[in-house]
Amino acid sequence: MTPAEMYDYDLKGYLLLEDAIQPNDLASLQERMAFWEAQARKELEKNPRPENPSVMVSDIVNKDPAFVDLITNPEVLPYIDAMVDHPRLKSTWIAYKWKGGWARDRSNHTPTRTTNFYHFNGGRIYHNLFQVFYALRDIEPGEGGLKLIPGSHKANLPLPDDTYLGHMEVEIPMKAGSVLLFSHDMYHSSLNTSDKVRWAVIFTYCPSVITNSYSGDGLYDKLFEKALERSWLKYLLRRPHGFKETYPRPEGRAYTEG
Repeated sequence: MTPAEMYDYDLKGYLLLEDAIQPNDLASLQERMAFWEAQARKELEKNPRPENPSVMVSDIVNKDPAFVDLITNPEVLPYIDAMVDHPRLKSTWIAYKWKGGWARDRSNHTPTRTTNFYHFNGGRIYHNLFQVFYALRDIEPGEGGLKLIPGSHKANLPLPDDTYLGHMEVEIPMKAGSVLLFSHDMYHSSLNTSDKVRWAVIFTYCPSVITNSYSGDGLYDKLFEKALERSWLKYLLRRPHGFKETYPRPEGRAYTEG
């Protein structure tokens, strides 16, 4: 992570990286996204949500091995290592939004949950929850891209309740294969006003003290057992145990997997 990138990220709370997924890998993942969209459509037909036509498929790395390699994506791993102390994978999901589908998280730096923590100290950034948001097809303005309030991850006051904040939001268009890195502490929302279904893959990373999402501490045990010894994949899939490490960290910085 360059000094310019670190300054940019600390100031705004997000960083957009183009071409984070290689073309062949992107094509394979798009095939899987099409498969899961068909399943999501069936779910939406059985349980219509006219107020918010969207479907989230949680814990995708345990459901579909095609997404496992993204955990240690070499284009993203150095940023995880640079901005999360003793990082671990916390949660993974894919999200589909049809026209009218929306999401909003009014989180900001004033803590309301354990995961809401962002800090800069000693020349590095610390997160309790770091978001990695992949676009698996182009997301143009109005197609459900993330809307952020830059700098809200460091606000000293809580967000005002029931106050319109749209004039402060910045929508982030993304090309297929790009990734948006951002702090969970930041206000973020999305709304799809187009006829195109938005595809996104979202991974979150946390320090070893934070527990897993969904099914508790053993969520990644099966993947952990299969992972190569002393690899970054095995390290990121380890169980949480407070501030005590449960598996040795690979030597060196995370510039490449292995």
